[in-house]
Amino acid sequence: MIRKVKIEELGGRGDGIVHEGGNVIYVSYSAPGDVVDIKLAGQKGRIKHIHQKSQHRVDAVCPHFTKCGGCTLQHIETDYYRTWKEGLIKTALYNQGISDAVINPLEISPLGSRRRTTLQAICRSAGDVILGYAEKGSHNLIDVEHCPILKPGIVKFIAAQRAFLAKILDKKQKMAVQITSGENGLDVVIEGKGDAGLKLRMDLAEFAEQNDLARVSWLDRSLKNAYLETLAERRKPYVTFNGNKVFFPAGSFLQATVEGQNLLTKVMLDAIIGANRVVDLFAGCGTFSIAAAGITNIHAVENNEEMLTALKNSANMMTGIKQVSTELRDLFLRPLLPHELNEFDVAIIDPPRAGAKHQMQEILNSDIKKLVMVSCNPVTFARDVQNLITAGFKMGPVTPVDQFLFSPHLEIISVFERV
Repeated sequence: MIRKVKIEELGGRGDGIVHEGGNVIYVSYSAPGDVVDIKLAGQKGRIKHIHQKSQHRVDAVCPHFTKCGGCTLQHIETDYYRTWKEGLIKTALYNQGISDAVINPLEISPLGSRRRTTLQAICRSAGDVILGYAEKGSHNLIDVEHCPILKPGIVKFIAAQRAFLAKILDKKQKMAVQITSGENGLDVVIEGKGDAGLKLRMDLAEFAEQNDLARVSWLDRSLKNAYLETLAERRKPYVTFNGNKVFFPAGSFLQATVEGQNLLTKVMLDAIIGANRVVDLFAGCGTFSIAAAGITNIHAVENNEEMLTALKNSANMMTGIKQVSTELRDLFLRPLLPHELNEFDVAIIDPPRAGAKHQMQEILNSDIKKLVMVSCNPVTFARDVQNLITAGFKMGPVTPVDQFLFSPHLEIISVFERV
């Protein structure tokens, strides 16, 4: 069914919204003010023709846009894009009854700055491999030659990775490739099923040499607990946190861009000035702990042993710092309890997207006076904010950090003080 509609606004996932007859229609890749013909399937509309372009519509910066599902908002001009992303936080907070929040301007990472990604691969026939991202709302893969978001070193590597996979994959066989850009080269993890085997191990070692990779690893997804094995490490990949090297393990979580990482770190450091003891919950490799150690005693808590070891080793190499202690602990199963939290002046928490409801509850029950909260989900952030305010905390300005260009995702940081 084809119908003509006018796009009213952007929804929370970046789709244009039309209200019609009490129903809501979501139109991908549309802009507020567009007058378009759409093909309707349930609540979703696909643009067939644009009669009138929105004033907020611009040309996309990538030839794969609307085919590759990695980006949804390249067609939106910057001012409206900023307002919309800031609005995601305002709306989430408003839905929790919070209407007086101070939202700082959106901090946008530049093009060509994203340092980690996962590409999907499938072999269509012998020697013919697609390597890229899925279409929006589909498992169909789009072959990617260019990506304006990724660091140039990753983009340059894609063709070589595709050519290598074309030599080793059988028809319909699938793999995934995690790529992280360290400061001394690329860290590549290839995900497949089963043991790599002697020939593949040798081929991957040669591939690492030919492409000057820092490290290449194999992740066996056939096991209940996926097993990651380093096959060639020509040099240990590292990043820097506040000027200090951290040699991160394969598959580690890092903030998506250096620019985003540095901005989050600055807000955190300003918040902990004068604190004597700080706890970093979900510390990872030490994005915040390593930086904080320069001015205060820090206790880092993390469930991933390899990342915690990387943090500890980095701290051991630093000079002129305060005390750094570490604790291996699953904060979902065993959150720090009030009597443990009461030993600290400030808590830093940067949980996964689903949030950390149980750990947040223990923070509420503790006597801790200040909390630095980082979140990548406006909905769980707003839920936690409402609980913090109810418990007697006052929220400072909220800073949105856009490390995920042209998508609905963003990072949020704010500081809370108990009054």
